[in-house]
Amino acid sequence: MIECFLGETYLSWLPAVTPRGWLAIGLVVCTLWLVLRLGFGKSRVRASAGLMAIRAVSLTVMVLILLGPTIVDEHAGAVMRPTMMYLYDGSQSMQLGETTTRWDESLKFTAEAQRAAGASHSGDVQSFRFGHRLEPLVQPATGSSDAASASSRTEPATAMEISPPDASDSRLGDAMRQLLPQINSRQTAGVVLLSDGRVRASESVERLAEFFGKSKVPLHVVPVGHEEGSGDIAVVSLVVPSRVRKYTENELQVFLRSFGFTGQRTTVRVVSRNKISDTESATLASVPITLSGGAQSASLTFRVNEHPEDLVVIVDPLEGELAARNNGVETRVEIDRTKVRVLCVESDPGAATQAGFLSQVLSLGASTAGASTGLTTMQAALQADEDVECSMMISSGGGPPRGFNPSDPYGKAAGFPTTRAELFAFDCVILSNVGPDVIDEEQALWLAQWVEGRGGGLIVCGSGSLSPGDWADSPLSPMLPIAIDDASPSFPLPTPVDIAMPDHPVWRLRLEKRLNDQLINQLPTLTASGSNYPVKSTADVLATKREDGSVVMAAHRVGRGRVLVSTAALGGQAFSDLANQWGSQPEQVAAKFLRNLVYWATEGSSTGRRRLIAESDKRFYRPGEPLSVFATAYDEAARRTNKYRVWAMFEPSSLDDMSLYSPLMWPDNVVRESGEVSPRLAWGEELMLGRDSSGDGYEMKLILSESGGVGDSGLRIEMTAYEGAETSSSFDHGTQVDSTSLAIQILSDPFEQQNPLPNHELLARLAAVSGGEVLEQPSELAELLRSRDETLGPPHRDLSPAWNKWWLWLGLIGLLTGEWIWRKATGLA
Repeated sequence: MIECFLGETYLSWLPAVTPRGWLAIGLVVCTLWLVLRLGFGKSRVRASAGLMAIRAVSLTVMVLILLGPTIVDEHAGAVMRPTMMYLYDGSQSMQLGETTTRWDESLKFTAEAQRAAGASHSGDVQSFRFGHRLEPLVQPATGSSDAASASSRTEPATAMEISPPDASDSRLGDAMRQLLPQINSRQTAGVVLLSDGRVRASESVERLAEFFGKSKVPLHVVPVGHEEGSGDIAVVSLVVPSRVRKYTENELQVFLRSFGFTGQRTTVRVVSRNKISDTESATLASVPITLSGGAQSASLTFRVNEHPEDLVVIVDPLEGELAARNNGVETRVEIDRTKVRVLCVESDPGAATQAGFLSQVLSLGASTAGASTGLTTMQAALQADEDVECSMMISSGGGPPRGFNPSDPYGKAAGFPTTRAELFAFDCVILSNVGPDVIDEEQALWLAQWVEGRGGGLIVCGSGSLSPGDWADSPLSPMLPIAIDDASPSFPLPTPVDIAMPDHPVWRLRLEKRLNDQLINQLPTLTASGSNYPVKSTADVLATKREDGSVVMAAHRVGRGRVLVSTAALGGQAFSDLANQWGSQPEQVAAKFLRNLVYWATEGSSTGRRRLIAESDKRFYRPGEPLSVFATAYDEAARRTNKYRVWAMFEPSSLDDMSLYSPLMWPDNVVRESGEVSPRLAWGEELMLGRDSSGDGYEMKLILSESGGVGDSGLRIEMTAYEGAETSSSFDHGTQVDSTSLAIQILSDPFEQQNPLPNHELLARLAAVSGGEVLEQPSELAELLRSRDETLGPPHRDLSPAWNKWWLWLGLIGLLTGEWIWRKATGLA
């Protein structure tokens, strides 16, 4: 082959025909010439020098084409370097840090090192992360987590492309075992471990590092995190109702972990965020706690007003904390707009007169909410709130209560609920100057069951409601916060009153504390009974008489419900006087106070109208513990029943949870028809609850897995009661009666949170036994990238035929055409 070099571009001959092929062509041409010569005689054109020249040139061009002149554009071979592997710690401890997290430090370190090494030396790099398992730093498009499928990257992906470190465990040993079969001294320059050193099974990790050294693949380490911190406090999760009624106090459970501050005290606060400036605006609740080390919980009670709240739960940081960014968690509480239904039974010396013009008062109250007389009845004051619905009944002379229709004040109206279901449709019952004797014994028994078992609220006010004879043998008597058995009736007199618990929710009349205290101090005299009623130990005294300190208002919880008693009259003419005297009109302070009483009394009544109620045996659970779920169903008459079928379905507590299985184990001796083979319950699987030991309710017992994942912080159990026949479909269990949900909180104590301080000593030992280095600066890693052995690969050649030119083919065609025309013109053709 003849080559003519022109720099990196040269001409080469690549014949299309082999030497034997040329010999065969020559023999064919000679044979053909002899045949033509012997058969047709001598050629007539040999005497024409021009034609012979044209034929010679054409033949020469065709021979040159067959010789295959080729232009070769040669490039130097690629520089081959052994691969450098980056191994990032992807566990939760990497989220710690003051100004920047340990995770961000790791990404920044490698990015700066590769920029310093330059583009020509920053290739041949593979990036992995480890937590529970080894996986590519960035998942490939197919979603595969196979480490071998990770593509080489010249620079780590930006933080926007990489999911944050969230593994609850650092299993470095498992990751190193997976890497060992893939590395060798010829193809791998080394492994760079970026970690805080807080990993499990450190002894086995050191032995594996020795294997890396024997394979002549050094393990270089980049220690991240600062060792001067004393410890850390982190808020793990919250249990808070997503929807609450306004003006109510609600319980919040906060779960936190601490390390290094055992025995020290701090404060947990619930802070309301300003929705416009996105800043902390007010502390709604706080509680001091003593840190025990490890996992613990704290309960706080916060109050909401009439608007949704954006909340932040904060644990005040202590001096020396590794990071303060994990000391707070944000949440949001919406307002439940389900109407509060109130049944008010009233008897007052002015009730008969009031009934005649009640319709006018109600109409006036609805149209002139700001007028001083517009809210002078209990019904009008309550219904000024759009979320409250009040039904008014009048009991005249101690007779059975009868409903009052403003549009037909003299017509026939229904009385007190005659069925359990009708009564249980209400959230609150107010007995204003009437005792339980105005209803029959069965209705009183329903009322007691409604308060204790279904969370109803009972308000008893006025001396006319507290006659000992009216409460004798009544099932409601044990529910009162005061004992009236031995009290003697006394004539009610105007009495100055002192507020005993100004922070109680019923006295929250204004948002600002200074204005609220002013209104409380302006409370007018109340017409209260002169009897001194003993207060039960479970009760909170809300107001007392100024002269002798005897109780005027007391309240307590009874089962799921609440009961409040006021010896002062709050209905009829007494409420009209209070509305006109309390506060500068038209503030309507008395109306706000009455609504506070109702909202406080009905805080537990959200289950009152439900036909399926569920609860668990504990507030929160730890991995490996048993979990028991109980459900109670009610029929159309609000009686407990077990004639329904109750199915439970399991869902993750967060929509961001992309896992397939819950932390609950599938129960033994239960047939699994879903086809799942995992020992865990899959999200969306269903289980039917069995009958409980009493036979009146339902229960389900499950076990939590001992090995929880990072997403196993909680779940939600959706339960539905069905009646009728089931169909053949696995998702159709009959006619739905009611459904409810139950939040299950799981509080684990993963290895990552037990000691958040970095372990740089372990990292130094790993580098020493494997022959690697401890890299403190990105420039040191850049030097390792530049110092890798280089191998020059074979050159790359681009070939293009020199004869494949339009002008060459056009010239050849022109020569053949010209030769034919010449012969035609001279008569030789």
